[in-house]
Amino acid sequence: MSTLHQEREAKIAKIYHSREGLINSNGVDIGPQGDKVIAGADDRRDYHTLETGIPQDELRKILADATVILTDKDNLVQQEDGSFKLKVSKFERQGLPPCSDERFATQHVGGWCSGFMVGPDIIVTAGHCGETEAEIQNTAYLFGFYVKSLDDSGTTEFSADQVYFGKELLAHDLSSTGDYGVVRVDRTITAPNATPLKVRDSDSLGLGRNLGVIGYPSGLPVKIAFGDTTVLRRDEDPWLFANLDTYGGNSGSAVFNEEGLVEGILVRGAKDYDMDFVNNCFRSNQIEDSEGSEAITKASAFVAKLPNGIE
Repeated sequence: MSTLHQEREAKIAKIYHSREGLINSNGVDIGPQGDKVIAGADDRRDYHTLETGIPQDELRKILADATVILTDKDNLVQQEDGSFKLKVSKFERQGLPPCSDERFATQHVGGWCSGFMVGPDIIVTAGHCGETEAEIQNTAYLFGFYVKSLDDSGTTEFSADQVYFGKELLAHDLSSTGDYGVVRVDRTITAPNATPLKVRDSDSLGLGRNLGVIGYPSGLPVKIAFGDTTVLRRDEDPWLFANLDTYGGNSGSAVFNEEGLVEGILVRGAKDYDMDFVNNCFRSNQIEDSEGSEAITKASAFVAKLPNGIE
């Protein structure tokens, strides 16, 4: 990965892991509590584990097909046939590899943020994943970054219809009123099986209801994380808090209810990994379900910013 990519990833990670700046509608600081990443059991699943004939899995496949990883344009090399090759990097932290018990240790990293399709040429992500039009125009939005089997490390070759580039920053916020970006890409999206996701435009989910998230933790190939005990714990307008299994790289991920409706955008978390300097490796920071508190920008903060005709 380029130096520019590393600098951008570091800036995004700093915001993602910040506990400051989340203010509710009453002006109270209500940032994430605790120091977590995996709450209870690790609910993350790879795309290839979604099974045909199981309604929940078939729904989540549809949701994953509308999900994109964000990476620098310079990380893509166009081939003579119009396809692209993605420059990937090893899954490392502070120059160390994952410990032998760390999941997805053999997979590679392809980007630094997540996003999701909501219209024919519209992507939604976190505001800190692209703060200016110049930044989004230097960003590629890739569909289909996943692993095909247990032994696969992740997609590196993409057809032209899986690759899009930022054209216009239609709406943006990175403040006490929300963290979101609405991006128009360079052309109509025709990625295989990609259909716009529906976003909640009224009412609220309700505390204790189940939530899930689909995105690219630490820039790894797409992970689908829906747990039986993953629930909405706090509603502090314009933020939600839930015990989701997310990492840096999940910034911009869609957060869904059980029916697949987008409830918000994953925007904050805490420390991802513990470093084991005895064994020279790293592993996920894991705590009890009851301690999890990842922050989400509520759909109500950005749904009105979507172009007319998009819900």
